[in-house]
Amino acid sequence: MSFQTFLAAAETGSFASAALSVNASASTVTERIKQLEHSTGVQLFDRDRRGCRLTAAGLKFRDAARQIVRAWQLGLHDVSLPEQFTRTVHFGGQYALWADYLLSWLSAARHDFEDIAFSVTSGASQRLNRDLAEGRLDIAVMYNPVFRRDVAAEMLFRDPLILVGPKKDKDWRSHYVHIDWGPALSTEIAINHNLRPVTGLNLDLGVLSKEWLVLNNMYGFIPKSLAVADLVAGRLQHIDEVGELENAAYICWRRGIDSIIEEDVIDHLKARITKQSLSLTCEV
Repeated sequence: MSFQTFLAAAETGSFASAALSVNASASTVTERIKQLEHSTGVQLFDRDRRGCRLTAAGLKFRDAARQIVRAWQLGLHDVSLPEQFTRTVHFGGQYALWADYLLSWLSAARHDFEDIAFSVTSGASQRLNRDLAEGRLDIAVMYNPVFRRDVAAEMLFRDPLILVGPKKDKDWRSHYVHIDWGPALSTEIAINHNLRPVTGLNLDLGVLSKEWLVLNNMYGFIPKSLAVADLVAGRLQHIDEVGELENAAYICWRRGIDSIIEEDVIDHLKARITKQSLSLTCEV
């Protein structure tokens, strides 16, 4: 497919690398790009010995190519579904939110919406925001949304970050690990609280960051809901000399998606997660 070949060349900066990506010969890639340029009437790439680079026209064309490939992939997916499924929801959730919130919601949603097929993924907020913007996701739940005109966003619940560690140790700063929950919170931790990872360790592992703290006797900020079970069990202690950091989980969805998805599935998700967040908050 010419559009996939175009995107592969744009991403790799090389027709040869694009050929490997789309499982075609280099000459086939060259021919597909030539045909695409002939059809559009513009030059899409500048070529030289070092590879290829998108022209100004190519940069403008890239978003349209992504949408075309996305529509093609969705079409292939939909025609392959059994007849009882009338639509598909493409859903993404941040790693740290799956265990306590999204797994149980997904089970309930599949039971309550028998005619809807679900395509589900997990990831960091940066990837989820990008996939929403590019149309690969219909709905996403995350901590750090990018607010855009074509994406609606609504706060689900507040989930402040708290500093936790294995015990109430006065020397916790020497065992502090920075856990990445987004650029705004990282800035607040570094500047307003004067905290630096003197251990030389920065973690972007989502829920697994909590397990690292427990297993390695270290200290870091994690969402309060993520810490509840370990605080109750005594595996972690709340270091309350450092205040809570404002944080919240959001549901985001592309404007203009199927009305059934926008009205029913999103309301179903909001109701269930809000109820679950209240339940978890009451445990501490």
